[in-house]
Amino acid sequence: MIARKLGFLRWLGMFVCVVAGCGKPPARAPIQQVPVKGVVTLDGKPLAGAEVVFTSPSLAAFTAATKDDGSFQLSSSFGGETVCKGLCRVTISKWVMPEGATLQPDMSPQLQGAKQLLPPRYSDLEQTKLSQDVPESGGDFKFELTSQ
Repeated sequence: MIARKLGFLRWLGMFVCVVAGCGKPPARAPIQQVPVKGVVTLDGKPLAGAEVVFTSPSLAAFTAATKDDGSFQLSSSFGGETVCKGLCRVTISKWVMPEGATLQPDMSPQLQGAKQLLPPRYSDLEQTKLSQDVPESGGDFKFELTSQ
């Protein structure tokens, strides 16, 4: 008899929880996405195959790879366009392998013997001199880097 009552109470508890919404994740505010794109040049020429990273004040990072013409379009980990707004630190890096070997995506460039093509003032988050103020509407930015 006691086991029956406990079974009924367990069933009643689950029913109340389902009706009351127990276990539902709290609703999140939608993320406002803004377009952030641009072009990177090195010594006046488009820089292809570089990684562009915008780091927000909250340390969220948004990345893109540059195309053959040096253009990039940032994306967030949520898909779509970036949500980086306000003053963001920017790093741009390009790893190159000796003798033109291809970087393997599942290994860090350093472990593969790759070398950083760009100086730390562009490629290192702690040393970068690059920043960009991203307005609420997003933006189209140009980064003109020099190898010297």
